[in-house]
Amino acid sequence: MFISPTNSPYMNNLIYDRKIGSSILRFLIGFLIFKDFIVYFINRKYLFGNGGIVSYETYTDIIRFFKLNWLYIDFTKSNNVMIFCFLGIIFGFLFMLGILQRLSVLILFFLLFIFKIRNLYLLDGADNVISVILPFFLFIETYSFSNKYEAFKNKTYKKTSKYSNILSLYFSYAIMIQICIIYFFAGLHKLQGGMWREGTALYYILNSDDFSPTKFNSFFTNSIFMVKLSTWFTIIFQLLFPIFIFIKKTRFITILIGIILHIGIFFLMKIDNFSLVMISCYAIFFTNDQYYSIYNKLKIKYGI
Repeated sequence: MFISPTNSPYMNNLIYDRKIGSSILRFLIGFLIFKDFIVYFINRKYLFGNGGIVSYETYTDIIRFFKLNWLYIDFTKSNNVMIFCFLGIIFGFLFMLGILQRLSVLILFFLLFIFKIRNLYLLDGADNVISVILPFFLFIETYSFSNKYEAFKNKTYKKTSKYSNILSLYFSYAIMIQICIIYFFAGLHKLQGGMWREGTALYYILNSDDFSPTKFNSFFTNSIFMVKLSTWFTIIFQLLFPIFIFIKKTRFITILIGIILHIGIFFLMKIDNFSLVMISCYAIFFTNDQYYSIYNKLKIKYGI
């Protein structure tokens, strides 16, 4: 007898399987977007106007070349810059709290895309990861931080909740697959570099003027063994992440290694947003049962 997804007991146990992890990821991504737009507003003089770091002509040339006139914003007018930044701050905050999630995703996606056009050469890996992950939240159900809004949402979408939750589960897995793709191809790309294969890449990176914010960098790179071990281990971790993350017995240690790796990138290379985004993405790899288990253990041990 065929059992449809909506009445399958197995599927009913799964439909909320990643909702806690998805909510944590949404909150952290929302916080980073909210924080970034505040930074954009503070530094608007250097990011948007005629005297911006990236010339205004570059911005208009890209708009004309790709025929994106419908996305053009005249950033030479201060009011337009103010509105642009405040929209990002407001909807970044709403997305972080899980209020008007789908509307926030749409508006933030276009705001970030326009910002990318205006400041093409100032973006990093974190901006790309956020831009890739953000649209998935059009289909992912998460918990809101507002109890009243959560109750309103449950009441409004009660009839379609089964189907939307099943769709949400699939798109949660889609984010997980996307993270695996990011790691795997990053590892493959490193294998194409001679210095990465030789094990010396981190020596030059950590000693460069752009990526040497601490005195520990020079101490670390004085050991050839540590440099080569770290360089090769980074490649191995990125290539094997898509395998070990889906094995229950190795998932926790894989994520722990990833956290240590990105904390190291944060402090040794001062690549802050990218490290925070990738660590945030780990939240979705844990199931609700695993979060409940962690909570119960903390409750017993610390009386939370």
